[in-house]
Amino acid sequence: MKKILSYLTIGLIAISSLFISGAMADVESPLIRPLTTEAKLVSSDYAVSSMPVEVEEAVIYPEGISSKLLIKPGYSSLKLQPGESREFTVSVTSRENETITIDPKLVMQPYTENYLEDDWIDISPESVELEPDAEQEFIVEVSIPEDADIGYYNAFIVFGEYNEEESSTYPRYDGSMELSIEVWIPPSVQVLTNYINDRVEAGNSYDYEIKLKNVGDEDIAMDPQVVLSDIYYAEESIAYRFDEESSGQVIDISAITLDAPSVIRAGETATVNLHLEVPEATIGSFSASVDLGIDDPALRDWEEQVQLYFTVWQQPEEAFVREFSTNANVTIRIEISSTQYTYYPASGNSASGHEGPFFEVTLNKGQEKANLQLVSSTSKENVNYGTTGTVRPLMPADNYHYQTGGSTYTEVYEVSGEAGEWSLSILPENTESFEYSITVIN
Repeated sequence: MKKILSYLTIGLIAISSLFISGAMADVESPLIRPLTTEAKLVSSDYAVSSMPVEVEEAVIYPEGISSKLLIKPGYSSLKLQPGESREFTVSVTSRENETITIDPKLVMQPYTENYLEDDWIDISPESVELEPDAEQEFIVEVSIPEDADIGYYNAFIVFGEYNEEESSTYPRYDGSMELSIEVWIPPSVQVLTNYINDRVEAGNSYDYEIKLKNVGDEDIAMDPQVVLSDIYYAEESIAYRFDEESSGQVIDISAITLDAPSVIRAGETATVNLHLEVPEATIGSFSASVDLGIDDPALRDWEEQVQLYFTVWQQPEEAFVREFSTNANVTIRIEISSTQYTYYPASGNSASGHEGPFFEVTLNKGQEKANLQLVSSTSKENVNYGTTGTVRPLMPADNYHYQTGGSTYTEVYEVSGEAGEWSLSILPENTESFEYSITVIN
């Protein structure tokens, strides 16, 4: 029976946009070692580092507790349309050893999108004398006017002591609860493509589609424009453009053109066509958004924006090389795999597309090239059945379809060989990262 020895190595190779010159540094320590629970990262310069797993403690949101009062609940969130109203109950329990006066007040939060009007909130009873260890229930009624602006409204309901002369950047009032209200109306336009995230190469062009659906009864105008966001560069990780004297080019807003109708017809789906021309010798990454300019008052500013993120990537020119040794006549098995994640959303594809990963693999013993045999190649994908993006109102059931969220391609090679020093060379194509393992079998 064959026995598998402890030569098992897994390396995670990150071939990112940092591969500009294709030059790679050597590593003194060999990567072939027993597999452990600690992952090893091989970066673009092949420096090996550990990636410990950090455990984040759960965050518990407490009830509204003070030295004098216990408030239940400590937080309430409501979602209402203009003209609607809702009421809820708040219980206040005294922890004081004497009778106290409870006079609830509505206090605005300093960092709220919109400010609540006092006449939107009615609290009853208006005032009560609360004896030690006694509990009192208050009815809070929230009424949204017909002409209210959509958006978020946040405030405190303070049952304890409140001094309006005191202020704080992040106030926390004694004996209070937080109230959050979202005022909304059903939108007529559903933005079916929420983002475009793609890996691109210098000198190539790409085409994308942004889908929108008008579920209302009236035509709606739109005027899409590209809005520039921060730009990040591979060499310096800065958030502003290179100046004219820089040796590298970046994607500019002029590289993107839009072709879209000016009106989304009632009951129809419209398409915004986005074309990207990546200049030659381009490096780094580009972040922006398409402001669709939809004339739908139900949509918030961020809800009618499609985020763009393009990473300019180069194929590596030099192979990844790893040395190892064997001490007997053995069978050497080499397994290489690459996981590709979906860049562009399932609602559409770049017309240029992306080719699958490919590996140019060679194994040498000294100056002699080994006769590696490809014994298997495997492709697998992650498939999800659901909708694309998040829209409101909810999409009908017939919009459900299959979506692929990523794929893994694996190649397995074998060769028989004598004891000695070996050199494995892997030149990847069309992949940013790969894993490999070397297994020695007696």
